[in-house]
Amino acid sequence: MKAKLTILFTLVSLLVGLTASAKEINSALDVMTFEDSFTCQDKFPHHSFCEAVEFKPWSAADKEIVSRYLQNINDPRLKFLLQTIQEKGITKLHRVGYTSSWSNNMAQRRVEFHRTAEKAILWVNPVTHVIGFTDAFFNGTPFVDPYAKVERKQLNVFHELVHVYDIALNHISTEDGFKKAAGWEWNGKEFVIHGVDYNQVKADFSAILALVKNKQSALAYAQDRERGRTYGFPTVYGMTNSHESFAEVITYYIFDPTAESYYSKELTEYVKEVLKVDGR
Repeated sequence: MKAKLTILFTLVSLLVGLTASAKEINSALDVMTFEDSFTCQDKFPHHSFCEAVEFKPWSAADKEIVSRYLQNINDPRLKFLLQTIQEKGITKLHRVGYTSSWSNNMAQRRVEFHRTAEKAILWVNPVTHVIGFTDAFFNGTPFVDPYAKVERKQLNVFHELVHVYDIALNHISTEDGFKKAAGWEWNGKEFVIHGVDYNQVKADFSAILALVKNKQSALAYAQDRERGRTYGFPTVYGMTNSHESFAEVITYYIFDPTAESYYSKELTEYVKEVLKVDGR
């Protein structure tokens, strides 16, 4: 009798395992979830986090908008990325009012958060793993990328999921493999990209930010793309640090069919490797 029960238990376990594995991930919509609230506490995440970002419930209309963007993140090359995000459990999407920064309060032995003036349309907090969509995401005027031929907001959503992937892989964007492929190196004062005039890169980015401040976002984005491509990157923004570089490089590799025409061969090979494309 005991042997029969053991066999039955084994069969049930196998069936459960087969059912779980049979549930395929077709898009990011199968992985991400909408959360209406978030709990802060005395330790971590401290109450200051909730106070800083102001969590709010999702409206049906906002959920529908974001769901469409998530459903479009369905490229077969993203199977490993989406599985990794799901396995690490960094899958909750929140509606928020603001962005925040953080600092260590050594006396209280805790991380505390502060509201910032930055008006990001969506963000990922690497400390709390919260993914936040602000009002600006829904209120901003949409425009289409001139090369990828998709909405900029679509790229924004995937860009943040790539940050999540980076976090899930213990910040692989800071490791030597990516730095070598992208050309990041230390010049004795700061990290720069090998083979380009980095002072010119910073001047280009300052000019782009000036356009944004003058509420010329579409023109700023067009110049960001145009100048970035001349350097072998999707955007100048993607040349500001290795975290953003990693997110931009993978985002445009997936959504911009012309990406491989301006990426270096080494950078393209790295992206394929980190996404486990072609069984790598």
